[in-house]
Parts: sequence; structure tokens; C-alpha cells
Amino acid sequence: MNRKHEIIYRFIRPIASALLYFKFKYRKEMAENLPENYIVVANHLTNWDSLFVATAFKKQMYFVASEHLARQKYFPVVNALLKPIIRRKGTKAVSTVKEVIKVTRKGGNVAIFAEGDRCWDGISCPIMPATGKMIKSAKCGMVTYRLEGGFFLNPRWSMTMRKGYVAGKMGKVYTKEQVAAMSPEEINEALARDLFEDAYVTQEKVQCAYKGKKLAEGMENLLFYCPECGKMDSFISEEDTVTCRECGHSFRYTEYGMLEGTKFDTIRDFSLWQQQKASDDARSGAAYTSETAKLVEIDMDHNEVFAAEGAVYLDKEKLVCGSEEFLMEDIIELAIHSRSCIVFTANKKYYEMRAPERVNVYKFTLLYNEYKKMQK
Repeated sequence: MNRKHEIIYRFIRPIASALLYFKFKYRKEMAENLPENYIVVANHLTNWDSLFVATAFKKQMYFVASEHLARQKYFPVVNALLKPIIRRKGTKAVSTVKEVIKVTRKGGNVAIFAEGDRCWDGISCPIMPATGKMIKSAKCGMVTYRLEGGFFLNPRWSMTMRKGYVAGKMGKVYTKEQVAAMSPEEINEALARDLFEDAYVTQEKVQCAYKGKKLAEGMENLLFYCPECGKMDSFISEEDTVTCRECGHSFRYTEYGMLEGTKFDTIRDFSLWQQQKASDDARSGAAYTSETAKLVEIDMDHNEVFAAEGAVYLDKEKLVCGSEEFLMEDIIELAIHSRSCIVFTANKKYYEMRAPERVNVYKFTLLYNEYKKMQK
């Protein structure tokens, strides 16, 4: 593809490999016996995943990255060196698909995270439905690479990093001919099999302590329902402890990723219970609210334009943020980047709704998805 990008990749990869081993003791299986060109598909656990994957592949790749990275001050440097393919979360991402196919048709390699999002509770997110169709259209090979241990290293909801087991494992190598013989649905099924990660199943095997500070802080970004009193948005976290402000229910998060003092042993099980609560709430026609968020419109050049600020409200008919209101039927998808930013497309415009730190926005995506299921 681009000679400059190949040289930079070859220069950066061994440096990144040394950094990851020094910082995390990252263990990786090297990718070998690969097709002439390919799409690497990996699961998504941490903010470091692109480096974890890149160090296992000697040939240069173009990574698909979330649009919000293009709004960071450092992005011009990253863009000049590595030329990532930008994807807007909360959209159908047609332009991203076209760019991936353009690269592979010219013989280049691409790396994607097919879940489109980092997991919140240690369980892999579903594979994006359009992934199989895109890979088949790319007319190249496919390589799966599974990361494990990363959830406890850098939980999506957390405020801090930890140190502990993290590893990269080769999945499977699919030739161009094998991919051509598969349907898009079969490709998605293969990805789901190869990449599925349950952090707690891995932890049962490795029994690793993930040492760090303020281990539970930020957990209210994920947990929003108290299992004792049933109140919403009542949790506050400090150091390794989470407490309900309403009833005083308190529990601890350990270095092994376990919960002590509540009815759930793991964040995974707590999260599954919350998902069922959101499903029940949708069937009863409930609304979720939040005190405040800032809404901005984002143009194609990644510029932000203020749209509204104020209380957030979501029910089966609409999403409201301050003075702006969006009908549910006009919203393509709600997605989250970072911990507290929702992005979505409505009426052919792209928006970001940014809540204060430690304000739970995850609940809105759960309720939105349940209402969308009911409308099908």
C-alpha cells in the first residue's frame, strides 16, 4: 500500500512490543502462515488493544478507529503516521466499509474490532451484523485474534489501570477462498466462536490478582440499579468499595475482580441482572432520566457545534437532551465511547451527548435497545 506507512509500522512495532511487555508483561502468540492479504478481526477489551494486536503481526495494517479519536489534539500526528480508517459509532458506517474494501482490494491489510465497542462486564459484545458482509466483499483472507485478561487490566467503567495477566492468542486463519465460500452469516458465526471471551472463565484458569489503586472507582458508570432497595443512580464508589446512598448497601471489588458483600459474586452476573431489569422496564413503558448532559453536533470535518444542554430523558417514543428532542424512529443507533459519551445519528445529523464523569449513560443504551427490539 503506502511505503511510508510500512516503514513507520516496522519501526514502531518492536518499540510497542517492548513497551507492552515492560508495562503489562503482555504475552502474545505471533501470527504466522497468513494469506497474501487479510482482515484481522479481534475482540475489544482495553484502550491498548490496537497495540496488543499490532505487535503480533509483522506486516503493516490499517486499523479502524472510532471517530472521537479524530477530535483529539494528537490525531494529526497519528493520522500522518498510521492513517487509521475512521468509523462513526451510532451510524451505519457506510464510508468506513468502502474504505476497508478499498484498502484490501489494493492488497493492503486491515484490522478491526468486530464488536464495535469495548465490553462493560467481561462478556464479549455481539458481532456487528454488517461485519460478515463487509469481509466477504473485501475479497481477501481473514485472521481472528483473541485477547484475554484485558478486562480486569482496564475495565471499561474504571478510572484507573491495573497490572495483571493479559495475553494475545491466535484464533484461526481463513484463506481468501474459504471466506468466499462462506455466507456473511457464517462469517459472523465464525467470528463469534473464535473471539468470544468471558473474563471470569479466563480468571478461573489464571487466578491472577490485578493490583492497582482505587479499584472500584467508576463502577457507577456500569451499575445503576441497587439490588437491595431498587433505587436507580444511587451508587457512589470510593477506593475499592461501592455504596448505595439510599439504603447504605455496600460491597467491595477485589483484586481478583470479584464482588464481596452483595448478592452477586461478579460484575458479569450483576450486569446480566441489570439487563433483565432494563428489559422489564421497557415492557412496562418506563423512562430513564439523568440530570444533565451537553449535546453537540459533529460535522464531517470532526468539528463540534453546540446544540443543547440540560436534563436527559429517554422513553419508548423519544430521546430528549435539554431543548433538543429526537423521535425514537429517527435515531439509527445509540452507542457509547469512553465512559460517559453517547453518540448517535438522527435526521441525517451526527451527535454526541456528553455527561459528567461518573454519570451513568450505559442505562440509556440498554433501554433504547430493548425498545427497538419491541418495535421489530
